[in-house]
Amino acid sequence: MSIAQSRSLLVCGLLFSAFASTASAQQFQYQTGLIPGTPRWTEGVEAADVDNDGDLDIFFAEGDGFSSPGTQRQNVLVINQLVGSGTLSYTNESVARLGVHISNAKGVATGDIDGNGYIDAVFANAFNTDPPFIYVNQGAGSPGFFNEEAAARGITEILSSAGAGLGDLDDDGDLDLILNDVGGSFLGGSGDRPNLYMNDGAGNFTERNDAGWTPLVKKAQMDVQLVDIDNDMDLDFVGYCRGSNTNGNHYLMLNDGSANFTDASTLLPNGSTSCYESELGDLDGDTDADVFMVSLSGFAEGPVRNNFVESGTGTLSFTAGTPGSVSQDDNEAALCDYDNDGDLDAFIGSLATKERIYRNDGGMNFTPDDGSIQTVGDSTLDCTFADVDNDGDYDFITAQGESNPSQYVNKIYINSGPADTTAPNVLDAVAVGVLANDTGPWVAKAKIQDSVIDDGVNWVRGAAHYVVVNGPASSAVSITGGGFSPNSLSIAAGNSVIFSNTSGANQTVTSTSAPYTYDSGTLSNGQAYELALVRPGVYQIQSTTTGQTCTVTVTGSAQSVAARYSGGGIYRAGMTGNATASNAVLVYELEFTDWAGNVRVTDAESAGKATTPGAAYCFGTSACPCGANGNAGEGCANTSGSGGATLTAFGVPSFSNDTLGFTVAGVPGAKPGLLLKGNNQVNGGLGNPAGDGLICTAGGSKRSHVQVTNVGGTTTFTDWTGAGIGTISNVGVPTNFQFWYRDPSNTCSGSGFNFTNAWSLTYLP
Repeated sequence: MSIAQSRSLLVCGLLFSAFASTASAQQFQYQTGLIPGTPRWTEGVEAADVDNDGDLDIFFAEGDGFSSPGTQRQNVLVINQLVGSGTLSYTNESVARLGVHISNAKGVATGDIDGNGYIDAVFANAFNTDPPFIYVNQGAGSPGFFNEEAAARGITEILSSAGAGLGDLDDDGDLDLILNDVGGSFLGGSGDRPNLYMNDGAGNFTERNDAGWTPLVKKAQMDVQLVDIDNDMDLDFVGYCRGSNTNGNHYLMLNDGSANFTDASTLLPNGSTSCYESELGDLDGDTDADVFMVSLSGFAEGPVRNNFVESGTGTLSFTAGTPGSVSQDDNEAALCDYDNDGDLDAFIGSLATKERIYRNDGGMNFTPDDGSIQTVGDSTLDCTFADVDNDGDYDFITAQGESNPSQYVNKIYINSGPADTTAPNVLDAVAVGVLANDTGPWVAKAKIQDSVIDDGVNWVRGAAHYVVVNGPASSAVSITGGGFSPNSLSIAAGNSVIFSNTSGANQTVTSTSAPYTYDSGTLSNGQAYELALVRPGVYQIQSTTTGQTCTVTVTGSAQSVAARYSGGGIYRAGMTGNATASNAVLVYELEFTDWAGNVRVTDAESAGKATTPGAAYCFGTSACPCGANGNAGEGCANTSGSGGATLTAFGVPSFSNDTLGFTVAGVPGAKPGLLLKGNNQVNGGLGNPAGDGLICTAGGSKRSHVQVTNVGGTTTFTDWTGAGIGTISNVGVPTNFQFWYRDPSNTCSGSGFNFTNAWSLTYLP
């Protein structure tokens, strides 16, 4: 979500004094009259700073009917007047800012679809009466004013949707869109398939209907969640349904990183047939995404543990936890660390007598804490969290509908609890790897979790700070029994300090300059810790053994770029610069700041240039060793390429930014052959390339994602990803490649085939 880069944290003392007498008993108190407008049947709510003024506005999706369409209603946007007036209040500016647009709206998703730094919105409309509405923010000229542009943006199909989700599904830096579609009634019916739309980067969408997107037909689709559920740093699709479906009641479709999805729906616990929504986040502190499920059993909600990390095998599975003791018809869940203890608690929007809270102990054990929220009898259909009064804690917003029309009043429960003091937690990060080109963009990604999650919204903004250094230098500091030597030094941005323990005892050095959290861990005598520093400033490093400090002054300058939110807690930063020098190194750190102002900065990472992808060598056979019968082309071409065909590698083999390719020249008749690959080690040497994989390079099917061209007898293999050819070595372990080809002139064994030289390639991160 886009959050204004600068804003004032306004503590509304007058507002708090108005309800101080009751806040001591109940942390969340309903504030009458904050939401203006005529009460209507409302099924969706989402907060966003639409005008980038530093306070949070609110969208509501209104429109009557559940089993069949009722009265269509105006799409709603209410604007927060806190910044500018100093008083928390909302004005209904729906028509002025959205235009006149009525529908049976059921859900809202927000995100910056065109990359201009301003929030846009998607309204999911039901009953096959309207296509989805896409509201595009006019941006800097008229911030917070929208044009409805669904048709112009490529979405014209009329659907019956209850939910939508925006997220970067193909890792290209823009937000794609999934809309569910029940095909008619939300009570069952024949069902339909969710729709996937890919963004071209400018906010224009094209529907995907190829083999990479083949969701099964499911009825009663209610929810769209985009989240990394298998810890591979891409967004998977999780969709909960309030009905019984074959091959799993709900959707779980796993992304390969390029928006090609595999159905794994049967892995999810079915729960009851009354599940309207579930919320996903790391509930047990192990970095994978667990589930808090509405109607886990009957009408009782409860947790579902993701066992991906616990398995230790890369296997995805789930275990249903114990349902809560309360059994009431509930529609929505949202996650918030309301007690500021570092774990996510669950809030339930209920159709029953009151909203409910389940407090997490950090180990995914939940206990009711309903007394912390005021009891208000209404029928909640959606809920979310937002710090509407900018006091550093998160307030609870609910949307009402379906039953008891006298209670169709959307509500804000003001939080009087402690301010959020927990910085975003970095769950995972993917480093740049290598500088595969001279100017970028060099992409780094990180996945974070903060104190709020609702439908992917977390109120965190990200940034990357970086510098390109030609030939980075390091400065030496000794950790002695009496402190640091020297205890003060100056370095240029992007360079590093090497702290060497010469004290004769264990040492640990840490940062005392917030928000940096550098920590060497325990250094035994003789061990060293290298610390790279990116941004100019003064850094204090402390020895936890002696208590002495070392002052490092960083000079020069660094560049900064916003890290774009991909959804599901994932952020993506593209850094650019001049890295033409052969010794250029990119040094960068990622920074995450939540709405309350808490900051987390990652340790610095570096990425250099690779000068060669590996080394060529000769691998013959026992019958035909290299250079047999005086002919270097029999059995194997020699490493100089004289005689026989020659294999040449180019580019960079890297797990994060792979540009590896091959050319093979001199094949008789330019006939097709086989590219062999192996990890096996032979007699302690570089290994047999034919050990465990091959790729047919022309004709038939290819076992890897390789594009092959043949010009003048030279075949080039490019767009190499390593997929489908067996196991690519781990980082730092050689992988071996060689080309087999038909060679009638090979008289070594009369086999009629030959081998090129081989390449040993060590994969980078």
